[in-house]
Amino acid sequence: MEKEFLRFITDFLGEGGMNLIRLEVGDISRLIGICQQFRLDFDDAYQYTAAEKYNLSLVSFDRDFDETIRGRKLPGDFLNL
Repeated sequence: MEKEFLRFITDFLGEGGMNLIRLEVGDISRLIGICQQFRLDFDDAYQYTAAEKYNLSLVSFDRDFDETIRGRKLPGDFLNL
């Protein structure tokens, strides 16, 4: 599966126009606060904190974000149907 993974990463991040964003060590206290405030697990809180820091929309099928201030958008919200 290594070849498939490498191809996926290359297509998705290299040629697909996607960018990686990250949190700094100083953002971790905010992340923990988000975990507690909205009862999110670590990976959801990480995404929420990154969206908050960079003023991004959360695009997800995960309903846990519905109870947050930022809420979420569904992938279909960005399609012109």
